[in-house]
Order: sequence, then C-alpha cells, then structure tokens
Amino acid sequence: MGQTMIFNQWLKQRRKALGLTQKDLAQRAGCAEVTLRKIEAGDFHPSATLAASLARAVGARDADLPGLVTLARGLHSDLALTAHRLVPSHPHNLPSQLTPLIGRDHDIAALRKRLRAGERLITLLGPPGVGKTRLAQAVAEDVLEQFEDGAFFVRLGPISDPDLVAATIAQTLGLQMSGSNPPALQLRAYLEEKHLLLVLDNFEQIIEAAPLVDDLLRRCAWLHVLVTSRQPLRVRGERQAPVRPLALPADIPGASQAAASDMLRYAAVALFAERAEMVQPDFAVTDSNAAAVAELCRRLDGLPLAIELVAARVRLLSPVELLTRLHGPWMLSMDGLRDVSPRQKTLRGAIGWSYDLLTPTEQTLFTRLAVFVGGCTLEAAEMLCEDVLSSAQILDGIASLLDKSLLHREISLHGEPRYILLETVREYALERVVVNGEKDALRERHAHCFLRIVENADLADVSPRRLQVNRLIDDEIHNLRAAYTWFIADDVQAALLLTTYLLYWFNQRGPHAEGIRLIDEVLALPGASARTIPRARALYETGILMLYNGEHTQARACVEESLVLSQEQGYGKGEAAALIGLGRMALWWWQDQDAARQYLERALCCYRELHHSGGISLALMYLTKIAMFRGDFARAQALGEESLAIAQQAGLKFTQPLTILGEIAYANGDLSRARSLYEQSLAIERHSGDVDISLETLIGLSLTTIRQKEFAAAHTFLDELIQREKRFGNENDPNLCGSYLFLATLVQEEGDYDNAVRWYRASLPGVKVDRDEWGVWGTGLAYLAMALDQYELAAALLGATESSDEENHRLWPIYQNECNQLIETTRAQLSTARFDAAWAEGRVAPFEAVVEEAVSTLETAQAVKGQPAPT
Repeated sequence: MGQTMIFNQWLKQRRKALGLTQKDLAQRAGCAEVTLRKIEAGDFHPSATLAASLARAVGARDADLPGLVTLARGLHSDLALTAHRLVPSHPHNLPSQLTPLIGRDHDIAALRKRLRAGERLITLLGPPGVGKTRLAQAVAEDVLEQFEDGAFFVRLGPISDPDLVAATIAQTLGLQMSGSNPPALQLRAYLEEKHLLLVLDNFEQIIEAAPLVDDLLRRCAWLHVLVTSRQPLRVRGERQAPVRPLALPADIPGASQAAASDMLRYAAVALFAERAEMVQPDFAVTDSNAAAVAELCRRLDGLPLAIELVAARVRLLSPVELLTRLHGPWMLSMDGLRDVSPRQKTLRGAIGWSYDLLTPTEQTLFTRLAVFVGGCTLEAAEMLCEDVLSSAQILDGIASLLDKSLLHREISLHGEPRYILLETVREYALERVVVNGEKDALRERHAHCFLRIVENADLADVSPRRLQVNRLIDDEIHNLRAAYTWFIADDVQAALLLTTYLLYWFNQRGPHAEGIRLIDEVLALPGASARTIPRARALYETGILMLYNGEHTQARACVEESLVLSQEQGYGKGEAAALIGLGRMALWWWQDQDAARQYLERALCCYRELHHSGGISLALMYLTKIAMFRGDFARAQALGEESLAIAQQAGLKFTQPLTILGEIAYANGDLSRARSLYEQSLAIERHSGDVDISLETLIGLSLTTIRQKEFAAAHTFLDELIQREKRFGNENDPNLCGSYLFLATLVQEEGDYDNAVRWYRASLPGVKVDRDEWGVWGTGLAYLAMALDQYELAAALLGATESSDEENHRLWPIYQNECNQLIETTRAQLSTARFDAAWAEGRVAPFEAVVEEAVSTLETAQAVKGQPAPT
C-alpha cells in the first residue's frame, strides 16, 4: 500500500492544485465518486485503464502515462523518484534540507489542514531553538503546490527597523521598487492578484510591523502568511499555533536502565540519535546508554537546536560523560540570569558549552562571523579574518562549524553560497565579541571590508546597467547598511563613497524613501562638503535618484555640481557620467534636444578617452534616441548599430542597443525585425537574472504584437508592464499612463470600444508630458472616432497630429503612413468644407486639448449609443 499511496498523494495534490472536488474529478475520469475516495485513501488499486483516465483528467502528459499506471499499480521499486518528477514545480526560494525533520509529522499535517481550510495568517509561537523556522519551511514545502504563485521564505532576523519589513519582503520576492510610493504600497500592488504563501521568519524584533501584515492580507485576497515569532502579532484574523518542544520520555526517579526501543519512540531521543550518528557513524542508542540519552534530552527541554549541539559532541564524549559535563559552569543554570526564560538559559548554556569545545582558531572564526548581518560569503569571511587566520584555516573552520551545527549554508538570491549563524547562536557569539573587547575594532574592519568588496565589484562590472554591483547589494544589503552606520560616525568620505553604491541600488530596486534618507543624512555630516571625488560621486547618484523621485530642480543642481567637482579633481569617469546624466535630463525633462546632443557628444568623447566600452555604448545609444526624435532614421540606425557592436565586442549584457534598434524597425513598419530584436533583448534580460525587464522592451513587444494582431501575447506583455509601473509610481505617473494608452489600443483592436474609451481616459494625465507617444494617441483616437461615426472629430485629431509632427518631429513613419490613410478615409466621409474646418481647428488647438476633448466626445457617443431607442 505504501507504493500505491505515492500515486494517491500525487493524484490528490494535482486535483487540489486544479481546484477540483472529488466529484468533479470522478466525473472527468468517468468513475464513481466513492471509487475515487477509496483510491485517494489508499484502499483501492485502480485498474490500468482507470489510472490512465485519472492521470489525463488532472493534466498529465501522454509520455508520463506508462510510468503513472505503473505507479498506481505498485509494480515498480523506484516509484518515489517517478512520483517526485511528476509533481509540478511552483516558484519558491525554500532552502533544501539535508537532514530529516524529526517529530513534526503531526504538526505539519495540522498546519496543512488549517491552511487548506482557509486560515490565512498562522503564527508559529515558541521559545528560541524550538524549531519554528524549520517547521515553517517544511509546511511551506508540503503545501507548495497548493499556491499557484509559489511560497517564499523571508528572513527578518537581520533587520530591527519595522519600516524595512516591506522592502525586505520585496527583495526576497525579487521585486524592484522605485517611484514615490512607499514600499508597502508597491508591495501590496504586486501581491494583489498573487496566490502565494509568505513565510515571515523571526518577527518578534519587528513586531511593530504587524499592521503591515494585516493590511496585506486585507488587500490581497489570495495571500497566505505563515509567521514564526516569540510573541503573537495580535491582529484580527491571526491564528496562533504553539510549537512545542519535541516529545520526551517521562522522568522516572532512580531509573538507571531504559530500553532503547522504548526511548527511540520519542522524537527528542530519535533526533539525538540521528544527529549523533551523522558525526559518529558507529553511534547507536542502546539499552546501556538510552537512559543517559533520555536524561540529556530532558535536561535540554526537548529543544531541537540544543539537542543537535550536544549530539554533535558524541565523538568526543559518551552520553554518560556528556550528562556529567552538563552540570559545568559553562551551562547557564536556573540560578543564573533571571531576566530570561528557563529555556533560553538552557539554550545559551548549550551554545556556550559548544563554544568552549571549539579550538582557538574555531573560536576566533566563530566570534568574527557574528559581526556579519544576514550571513556572508567565503570571500567576505576571508577578508574580515585575513589578519589573524589563513585562507586554509578559514575554509577548514567554516567546514567544522557547519559540522557542529553552529553555522549553516544557504544559497543567495542570485545562487551564491552564504554562511549564516542562527540568530540565537549569533547572539551568544556577539556577547563573546563584547567580552573580548573587540566590538569596535571588528565593526570598523567589517565596514571597510564591505566597502572594498563593493568597490571591487564596481571595477569588474563594465556594464552600464551594473548588474554585478546590483546583485552584490541584493545579497549584502544588511551588511552594507551596518557598514554605512559605522561610517557615518567614523569616516565621512567612506560614508559618501558607500552611499554612492547604495543610492544606485535604491534607484534600481527601491525604496526611494530610504535613499532620500541617506542623502539627507550623509550630506549633512561634518566634512561632507569637502570638494572630493567621493562627494562628486555621491552628488551624481543623488541627482539621478531625485530625478526619478520628481525633484527635477534639485536633481539638475546635484549633477551639475558633480560635473564641476569631477572636472576639478581630474576624475574622468565622473565627468562622463555627469554629462550623460545632464544629457538624459535635457532630452526627456527639459525637452531640449540641442543641449542633450551637446552633453552626450561630450560624454562620448570622455568615454572614448577612457576606453570605456560600456560608457561609449551608452552614449551612442542616447544619441540614437535624439536622431530618432529628429526623424533622422538613417543616422539613428548607424548609431544604434555602432552602440550594439561595441557592447557585443566587449561582452556586455547591455540590451538597450537591441531595444532601440527594435524601435527603429518598428518606427519604419518592419514589425518582424522589431519583434525579433525585442525578443533577443528579452531573452538576454531574463537570462541575466535581472529582477525586472526594462520598460522599453515591454513597451516595444506590446506595441509590436498589437500590430501583428497577436492579442494574447500583447496582453501578457502589457500585464507585466502595468504591474511593474503600479509598483513604481502613482496613478498619474507618465509611464503608467502610457501603459493605459497601449491597453486602450489593444482592446480597441479587439473591438471592445467601451473599454478602449475607458482606458484612453485613464491615459490622459500622461498626454501633457509623454510626447513620444502622441502618434499613438492621435492615430488611435482618430481610428476609434471613425469606428463610432465621429468623422469630424477624426479630422480634428488628424489635424492636431499632423501639426504636432511639424512642431516636434516626433511622428514616426509607421504613424505617418497610418495618419495619411486615415486622412483619405475621413475625407471620403465628409464634404470638403466640413473636413477642412475640422482639420484647421485641430491644427491650431493644443494637442493635449484636442485629445482630452476627443475622449469626452467619444464617452458621450458611447453612452448615447448604449441607450435604448425612443418609443
């Protein structure tokens, strides 16, 4: 029956993942509901025909049917492996476990039942070391297939500021944040339609963030949250789940003997045996040592972490000797600290005793690793400890600490191994740092190590998008925040330099609010006004962040000062970057193409002198934009191809040249080439591991697939675009309004004129600032006006569009050709006098006014059209 149960579990998981009841699945498969109940309960072996029918009904591939039939009939020895391959994989970041979870089957089953019953906020409560985190991970893995958008484990231990919780959750989800909206609002927008399980670990130190969890659950109907904490959140809807210590055998006074088979039935003893065997393969719980092992587990209160630490010492001491040592002065007793719980005393004693058994080299490494916040890489550990330990000692020491359960290994967001002290273990190690009088010296060394690490990454990363630097900060943001805190009190120039990298990261990843706080804090430091290269670099990143935060005047002043400082200091890279920044501002925010071209050409010269391939490619890419805006597509093509060639020759994962060449192809009506270029860009961006795809790529793919009438694909790209923009800005943000414009165009092409008018209305706040898309507004609304028999309105829109083209040189050939065709069609429907009058009216009125009036007229036309005819 055990083998059949594998098929049963797989079938039940697939049925529930598809949202089917047993009755639904029975009807699909052509069997009785009672038969299906017996199959899922393991009381009935289905025939080969019925097994295949059931598998097809839950979406199994034909190629998998033979294996599934064999699985259902229980005829194969490696059925577990077969079943594992057939379980669908949902997105997650759950760490794989290398050891079995002992004694928690009942807890997992109970929590799974509660989640499936609809409980959306469950808090696992218990003392430190009881195994809340491991249990939560196991539950998340068990119910993973129940959640369409997966399950994600969020480590909150490294933070103590409740205001950072939303940003930390977003970072774990791989979510970029930008714009003026607070992180909580951007996170909520992202989660609104997600069927997802969040595991929030170690919530007790940021318990003030409980209202955030409550708000997310209220606003995000499909979100479920599993919390581990030492205290409840105390919000409505919370369901508490106490996590008890592992089951222990009863204490029988005076008993010196116990049967090993009896003791091993208790989870605490089974855990001790399993972990002891890992370090001492010939260890076993026998009748002669079972009583001592049971007493050890009782003295440790059944806490899994304490048991694991003690069990790791069996290769040094027998259980009887361990029991004797448990009375030593290194174990905090009930008569010790009185401001902690008894269990905390026991756990700290176990950690302290384990520390005392380390070699001096291991003790040094152990205490130094405590300085890291959120763990570290091997490189960072070597850099911090290189003054006292060799690379070989550090590597061997980490391996030893891993073996002794004082350290554990995880994989970072971008796939790099990291070494992390459990929070309770780290607390003890930090106490040792203070006792040793090393706190300030190690914090200073830690800060300078991370400044070196991020600077080394920046030197090695020649891509204009700085993917390597962003990934580093993704993984090390907690360590870098700690380094920044040290620098602002100790080294203002180092603080400015580190702020440079953090501001770039906040601009890319968000939240902007924390970046603005850093700006205000670091620039106000004594000595921050000194005319240095660090100040020039910090001012440049400050300007760019302020630009995207809507503070255009301050942004320009910062970048201009950065330019002057860079020139004074002979800092060529900073001069080129500032010129690029001013060129971008002139192009998009000042609407001054001549100034933009001058800045960018100066930047190009600087980058050529520096032989900086990434900067050369970037400057050429922006000059390509200017050529496009001027209608010089031949020059734009040449500049774009040169930008791409330089990037490719340098091996850069820089996709903007591909995207802009796609824009040129689209502008000229070559949709196949445009889509090919956009898809190449998309593939590189996804493969590079960048958290979000660029706006330009998504916009290009949306517009191209709309014109190719591949509406399903267009909806997919637009959904991603709109979701991203909702996180970055408010409802009047030009980029978000542009997304609504493209959505209006799409539903219009699908024949849904009611929703087209509605989305045109939503897009209107962007028409005043987003002149790049005037061709889309003008031709799209003219086409819709003609479809609703509003030909004079169409003529006015076409006149306004033609006038905007003459004034701004922004109407691309694809829109100009469409405009000409619409003019001919409109002329055929109106008298010459009526057409000329409407056309002239549109030409003299501001484009924004014509568009807004058009939307109002079309709303009225649709309302009238929808009214019943008068009787």
